[in-house]
Amino acid sequence: LGIDTVKQAELFAMIREHYDIPRKENLSLKDYPTIRHCIKFVMDETGIKLEARGERIEDRQVTGLKSQVSSPSTLYPIPSSYPKRHIRHVPAPAPMPVQDELVKKLSSKRPVVIFSDDPELTKSFRFELNKLRIDSFVFTTIKSKTKDSFVVDWSDIEGVERSIADFAGAHGDVQGVFYLLGTAPKKLDRNTNASADIKRWAMPLFLAAKHFNASLNKMEEGYSTFFVTATKVDGAFGYKTSEAYDPVYGAINGINLCLRKEIDKSIVKFLDFAPDSKPEAVAHKTFYELLYADKRAMISYDSNKRFTIMSKPALLETSAENLDLRGKKIVLTGGGRGLGAKFAEITARRYRPVIIILDIITLNENSGEWASMSEEELKNFKTAVLWEELKRKTEKPTPAMLEREFTKIKDSALLYKTIENLKSCGAKAHYYYCDVNNREIFNSVIEAIKKEHGRVDGLVHFAGLERSKLIVDKTLDEFFAVFNTKADSAINFWKSGVVKDNGFFVMISSIAGKYGNLGQSDYAAASDYISKFAISLSNAGIRALAVDMTGYAEIGMAMRPGVEAFLKSQRLEFLYPDEGMNALLDEIVYGKIPEIVLSASLGSLDWDKQLEFNPDFPETRSAEFHFSGKVIKEAKGLESASLKTFSLETDPYMNDHSINGTPYVPGVMGIETFAETARVFTGKTPKSLGDIHFYMPIKLLKNNPLEVRIICVSRHGKPEMKMESNFINAKGIKLGSTRTHFSARVQDAPESSWNPDEKPAVPKTKKFKVTADTIYKTYFHGPSFQVLEGILSIKKEEVLAVYKKPSAPLWETANPELLFHPMIIEAAFQTCGYRDIYFEKKMTLPDALGHIIIHNFSQPPETLYIHAVYKGQDPSGKSLYDAFVFDADGNIWLELQDYAMIPTQI
Repeated sequence: LGIDTVKQAELFAMIREHYDIPRKENLSLKDYPTIRHCIKFVMDETGIKLEARGERIEDRQVTGLKSQVSSPSTLYPIPSSYPKRHIRHVPAPAPMPVQDELVKKLSSKRPVVIFSDDPELTKSFRFELNKLRIDSFVFTTIKSKTKDSFVVDWSDIEGVERSIADFAGAHGDVQGVFYLLGTAPKKLDRNTNASADIKRWAMPLFLAAKHFNASLNKMEEGYSTFFVTATKVDGAFGYKTSEAYDPVYGAINGINLCLRKEIDKSIVKFLDFAPDSKPEAVAHKTFYELLYADKRAMISYDSNKRFTIMSKPALLETSAENLDLRGKKIVLTGGGRGLGAKFAEITARRYRPVIIILDIITLNENSGEWASMSEEELKNFKTAVLWEELKRKTEKPTPAMLEREFTKIKDSALLYKTIENLKSCGAKAHYYYCDVNNREIFNSVIEAIKKEHGRVDGLVHFAGLERSKLIVDKTLDEFFAVFNTKADSAINFWKSGVVKDNGFFVMISSIAGKYGNLGQSDYAAASDYISKFAISLSNAGIRALAVDMTGYAEIGMAMRPGVEAFLKSQRLEFLYPDEGMNALLDEIVYGKIPEIVLSASLGSLDWDKQLEFNPDFPETRSAEFHFSGKVIKEAKGLESASLKTFSLETDPYMNDHSINGTPYVPGVMGIETFAETARVFTGKTPKSLGDIHFYMPIKLLKNNPLEVRIICVSRHGKPEMKMESNFINAKGIKLGSTRTHFSARVQDAPESSWNPDEKPAVPKTKKFKVTADTIYKTYFHGPSFQVLEGILSIKKEEVLAVYKKPSAPLWETANPELLFHPMIIEAAFQTCGYRDIYFEKKMTLPDALGHIIIHNFSQPPETLYIHAVYKGQDPSGKSLYDAFVFDADGNIWLELQDYAMIPTQI
């Protein structure tokens, strides 16, 4: 830190005084060069054990916490280890042509019901049904005189249910439903009302599934029944468009996916078409899916091509934080217990933000006392004190009532522990009781937050309610209670303005909304609603993220007895709380995309295998070239990541490129790395690289190997690359941010500046102005990097030097293929640099390079000539050059354009 020895002594004395360590005369400051040495000194002198350190810190930071609350580490039992596996997946459209057609038949004796407000679309569907001699009935808001149409008001959901129920009672043989209300366009805006919109756009679907359930399960031999839903979002279920569409399409999707598992004998299809699809085309493709296509439920059509949505494994780029949570104010709904509390704890430990928890748990003067009780004490309190209180207050107390009251007490104690635990982690924690379904309470809490904290930086929305029941048994009120808790509240938070205009929204969704689940039509509808909400916010330029969660071990809704038993029967692999919540936090901090799926194997829950779970992703591929590295991530033509380890064993030439005994990776080998990476990425060697930067040297401290990650991303069809690494301490812990060393882009070769008629005259005999001996007394380069035979001419404006193949090889035994003539580039670099030494009396090193053009990729001759042209200095004092390498016949081999060198101290 640049602290002088007097200040060091003062600091050391302060440490001794703080820990009551007696002064010793034989201590020397040079024996305590790092914080780690000082910590060891304190521990040795005071007898502190390493494992006790956490408790001592907590005792000092939170007065009385130790006596009141059990250790925070016991909040949630976390296994000491869990499987190292890949759990991050990104949903996206994937081509899904029909491989084998399955012919199905419909009965001409059983009617079909159509829900539609589009007369032309209705007409096209009825035309197809007429060809099959099938009668149809239409539910619509459009007035009609035909006897087979039923005019309803979708906003009157009770009236709609009566109409559907009456019809189902009179027509017990309905064989199918076409639900087409979602084909109408609907955008997300400030008028969006989740509670009202779902009644208008999605609940008729739920009611149709409920009241036609018995009929659709009534099968006739040789014939099929069906429930088909169509929307017109973008031909990709909302994953392609850049518009902010209404999330209600997600609610429609969630209900459909659950319905498929509840009427599993029927054909259930959910189809999405491009907005400009013609009615007859929609009808034609829908009937093809129904009568001939495979059983896959989720299908979209765009440009006459068939797609589905696949969630594929993908790595998260963690080289730079996109969102700094340090000190940020975050509203966390559902954060008083379960996964929300675990997320709060991990966030507090890692970033120490201000966490504002909202939940429906009562925190009172007794909460601290309850939190201090052991399991045995709580049990005794329940059976003695609480039961007696209940008998005094209630005429007929029951065990169920006792359990409900005891759950409230446990939740209150857990909330108290959570808040104290957050404070002990260094975060600021606040709590507000908030029932998100009570608008009066909700509005008052929002106003209180704004008044006391101002507008916050972000919302993490864990709040949710789950009450599993089959559609046929679920009431409207039960559905709305679950849906509104998660979905309607999300919209209300957005519209309330509690989050800053440049803030972020994180929606905690569920795999139920992606893959469906028995009895969870409301929860699935809410889950995919908020997922689509996040995508639409992102399309509108707001940082938003939806995380579709799987089940968790030992915590959360999946641990409810009935749900847990069912999920285990489906062979679903649970995540662990630390595993999932750290992944969630990483996504918030580093991620850029609006939706991910966090899941291990879904087992039998994933009927159509839409989740590509690969626990070992990314599988590696060995390097094709020496510098290109081992490929660990690859999306062909889009992005790749590879690992290259630099060491003196694999790269012995670094012994000849050492400064003060520390080996450095030469900049020319960075350029070679980029050339090889581009070759692997595109299949061809680039002719030119541009926008090359040497930000930070790659050096082998204490001669230890260093692993470098090479990232390649396609930008506008051209590879953009960088080399980065992490600093790992002796304990294997990453310190600081990821370091970017070099970067470059593949670019179309610019126009060459080489003019053979104006090349400098090469003397017939080599009479050097500066010899190699003189050059390498100044330079630090060893034999394999001594590429200059000498300098023929050196002027302020230009230098003419001679390249000669070095006397020592780069590798003793290996002879890897090199693509970009790195040693010739090195000769050009050294020629430019020596001009700075000669005239400016300063050592300069590579800083940036506008373009490098390779004109000849063949084996170079033993001798070449370098013409370096000095172009002056930029405003920051960097020397600027162009350089040309040519042979004795005047043929150009390579050229550098806008090469910048920066002064340095060596």
